[in-house]
Amino acid sequence: MNFKDKRGILPFLQNRDKLIIELGCGQLRKFPDSVMVDRIDSDAVDIICNLDEGLGFLPDESVDLIYSSHLLEHLNDLGFFMKEIYRVLKKGGRKIGTVPHFSNPYYFSDYTHRTPFGLYTFCYFAGETPFRRKVLRYDTTINFRISRMKINFYSPIKTVNIFRKVHGLIFNSSRCMQEFYEGSLSTFIPAHELSFELEKV
Repeated sequence: MNFKDKRGILPFLQNRDKLIIELGCGQLRKFPDSVMVDRIDSDAVDIICNLDEGLGFLPDESVDLIYSSHLLEHLNDLGFFMKEIYRVLKKGGRKIGTVPHFSNPYYFSDYTHRTPFGLYTFCYFAGETPFRRKVLRYDTTINFRISRMKINFYSPIKTVNIFRKVHGLIFNSSRCMQEFYEGSLSTFIPAHELSFELEKV
């Protein structure tokens, strides 16, 4: 794969007590001392690469935490990339982040979005689902545990946003309420995004 290690840090990653990778980071750093990876160069970026090609610059079971916000929906092959994430995470390592919810009215405005996400999307990559609805396992070599799944509601209109916050409290009160929302109400009350945490087991 083609990548550029701007600061020559890759040979020294194994010396870190905790390796945190931020994917599709832009110029916003969430974690101090993280390794910043993006396709587009900026001052904050450490590794420039096309993430559609995977994480070949990282060895197996070398990463403690991978973070991304509104990145996964842009990738051409989510299954391949989730396998790459699973490969590079240590046992007990975590993948955390956010993705747009499929009901987000702005999701389909962005022509670079490839994959819509709902409550059950990450269940396809998990050994067990926390929800009542079960899904097929297409790749049993990936075995994440879903530690957290939250539906986030937001509107740029302040008065509407007050109601969105109330929706968040109600629909995230239990897994049953989350499933009820997505199956029955998401057409009428759009969500903004999902925040999630997956653990490699």
